[in-house]
Amino acid sequence: MISTVTAFSVFPVLSAENYIVLQGFAFDINADGKAVIHGYDDRSPDVVIPKKLMGADVTAIDDYAFFGDEAITALSFNSALSLKKIGANAFYGCTGLKSIEVPAWIEQLSFGSFQNCTSLESLLINNGLAEIPVQCFYGCDELSDVTIPQSVKSIGDRAFMNCAKLHDVAIPDSVEYIAANAFDGCDSLVISCSKNSYARKFAAENKIPFAVTDGIAFVLGDANGDRVVNINDVTEIQRYLAELVHLDSVRLKAADSSQDGKTDIFDATDLQMFLAEYELTNPIGEIIIE
Repeated sequence: MISTVTAFSVFPVLSAENYIVLQGFAFDINADGKAVIHGYDDRSPDVVIPKKLMGADVTAIDDYAFFGDEAITALSFNSALSLKKIGANAFYGCTGLKSIEVPAWIEQLSFGSFQNCTSLESLLINNGLAEIPVQCFYGCDELSDVTIPQSVKSIGDRAFMNCAKLHDVAIPDSVEYIAANAFDGCDSLVISCSKNSYARKFAAENKIPFAVTDGIAFVLGDANGDRVVNINDVTEIQRYLAELVHLDSVRLKAADSSQDGKTDIFDATDLQMFLAEYELTNPIGEIIIE
């Protein structure tokens, strides 16, 4: 397991001497006349990022702005229509957050923006981001399903690493790169993707279960649907032929190891020969996509 990475060890001291403080937000106004939020004073657990502060559009949330703020239980960006960037580790360790929506107008997340938000259950990312960056959602233990929008082209190192309950991630054809360790520690993960997508290739190469959205995928010989071929599949075919179990259409295709269009005793024999390491022409044990 790769330990959590912290990019900096020294944090800014937030005070009226350093920044303007208004509505609980510590901020300044940059040379372009835009407001950048640097911190928050915990005055409310329900945080609504404002559209303006002192008449200046809020365009960015700085690195570490809400770092480790366990008191926050709700967070909304819906009023912040000019917000473009959320900085590195900006909401790291906000363990009270249960849901996050990233609006379409936010163009950039950063290293660890929502890392270790351990109560996060619901994540909605709207079309707008081009990248899910390094460790962005690392260690979000309660997160179960995510849909990646069509705007995303890459998913960075450890982006969803150690999201232990992550079960379903829908990845569109727009994604051209996924770091090999992006989903390490997501032991229940199934990737939903199209059969000719980069995501399907990534899943196959990294032995991550996947479901194709424009066809079906199965392991040839896997009659019982557990994605491995072993003696249990021989037994499953025998039970099917004895009319003791029902196989759905996908499992029937998988059980047809001879690929002759029907499931019969010859398929069970083929599997036994495969398990005995006889050389066969049919690709038993390999993923077939139709």
